[in-house]
Amino acid sequence: MQLAFVDIPQMFSSYAAVLEDRRCTGENLFHCAQCRQEFKIPVRTWISAPTFAFCPNCAKLIRFGSSNDDNVWVMRERIAPRTMSLRLDTYKDSVKLTVRGRGFLPAEHNHENGRYWIEKRYREEIRFDIKARRTTWLCAVGGRQEMRLELCDPIEIPTFAANSILRYLYSHFTIRHSRAEVSALLRTLRETVQKKLEKRVRHKVSSLFCSTGSAPGWLLLPIANIAYRIVFTDAPNLPHLWRSLNTLGVHAAETACRFPADIDLNVIRRAKSTVAGLIAAGNLPNTRSVRRTLGADPFALEQLIFLHQFFSRSDLAMQAFPFFENSHGRGFDKHGMDVRLSRLKDMYTELDILRMLKDTDPSTVHDMLSMLRRLGDESRAALYRNPPPIGDLHDILVLLHRREMCPDYTFDNDLAPIRRRLAMQFDRVQFFLPKHSKTLQKAGEKLHNCVSSYAQRVRDGETNIVLMSDDRGKLIACIEVVNGRILQAKLDRNQPVSQNAEINDEIVTWAEQVGVRYDACSDVRPIQQTDAVAEQATA
Repeated sequence: MQLAFVDIPQMFSSYAAVLEDRRCTGENLFHCAQCRQEFKIPVRTWISAPTFAFCPNCAKLIRFGSSNDDNVWVMRERIAPRTMSLRLDTYKDSVKLTVRGRGFLPAEHNHENGRYWIEKRYREEIRFDIKARRTTWLCAVGGRQEMRLELCDPIEIPTFAANSILRYLYSHFTIRHSRAEVSALLRTLRETVQKKLEKRVRHKVSSLFCSTGSAPGWLLLPIANIAYRIVFTDAPNLPHLWRSLNTLGVHAAETACRFPADIDLNVIRRAKSTVAGLIAAGNLPNTRSVRRTLGADPFALEQLIFLHQFFSRSDLAMQAFPFFENSHGRGFDKHGMDVRLSRLKDMYTELDILRMLKDTDPSTVHDMLSMLRRLGDESRAALYRNPPPIGDLHDILVLLHRREMCPDYTFDNDLAPIRRRLAMQFDRVQFFLPKHSKTLQKAGEKLHNCVSSYAQRVRDGETNIVLMSDDRGKLIACIEVVNGRILQAKLDRNQPVSQNAEINDEIVTWAEQVGVRYDACSDVRPIQQTDAVAEQATA
């Protein structure tokens, strides 16, 4: 039975593509939807601002470029819709959304049969199988199936978003009049699936509503969320990180919102509840703390599996949980799921390691594990025979590395333009770059850190180390700069510079003058303005 139908007879007013490829070495192809005229113009080196063209047949003004006010860009081997219809049908145990129409693809080699554009039929089908608790998406162009994908695991969302014709349903002025109808169809889809799902699992299911934000489009993220919730019925909706879909920010969502690659979704489907299924799929103990954690965030599964594999006791794993990220590389304030931690178990008890993780800065732990991995066999064997107190391990590793890595490198501080501008003299402090690896070694000894282990990376231009001294020449801080950003800024014994307001403010002033960003570094905080200064600045 048909539940809803939306027809959009004309999507966009013009279409554009690069003739040969996206390297901008060919020509721009255009299709005027008003008169169906095709034409081309030379490609500029790169389009950095809106550009204007006139259709040679009907004289329609076409605006294109970074704003794309009238125009829609068509990627090579991708179809862009000329027309679109959306039909929603319901069946006994399923709901189906069918999207079909005609669209344009750029011709493969300059032109085919005198045409720069090829018009083909397209069809997409998203079937929400409530009985099997499975959602399947397939797309076909020109009668030939292009892709088929089961939607559930959020890791599949970017693939779906990048290839579905639904990505063209966004806030473009030529189709914005259709948004109310599309939103009504989405609401009907959401409510219908929820009712059938409640009947299937025999309990109340919370709302499937998920806001798209401004970037993804009207349907992509809501559909992905419905597919996700059909399996994870008791879980919260997909988090707001996914609202950056189809932008560079989607990487944060891809890393933070994922399940282990080998997760068996059928275990989740067969379980009495989502949490019970996650516990079974991850082979985790069925404890209150584990249930509470997974109920609040199902994506903590990967983190919990890692910690329960590392620690022999669940209570220790759950004590460590708040100090670990549930993804890789999402910041500097928590520990990553680093398999290298197992090296410490050859020397220390699990309680020792847990205390160290609680009390030690994540960047210090990372440096410690890196040094332990690079340590020579002889030094490592001696360390394992007579391990120091775990609180002294970092400093011991620094000393061992200094003994093993003592070659005197000369740094070419003219290697990159950024190095030439990092050195700066103020009234009370000086910022300077070490000229030799021996200077880094001495700095590490005075500041009690492992900066000497960075010598080879500095020599190879992979990172930049800036030393800060007072007016008497005493070292007071060490700063790592990569790609114009401060990654670390440490005082003595790896204390963040934010612990000393005066030094922190000097570094902020220096960073702003040399053009280095510090906003993403947890070691540095912005200068705190007084109310009077803030009011004056506002005025």
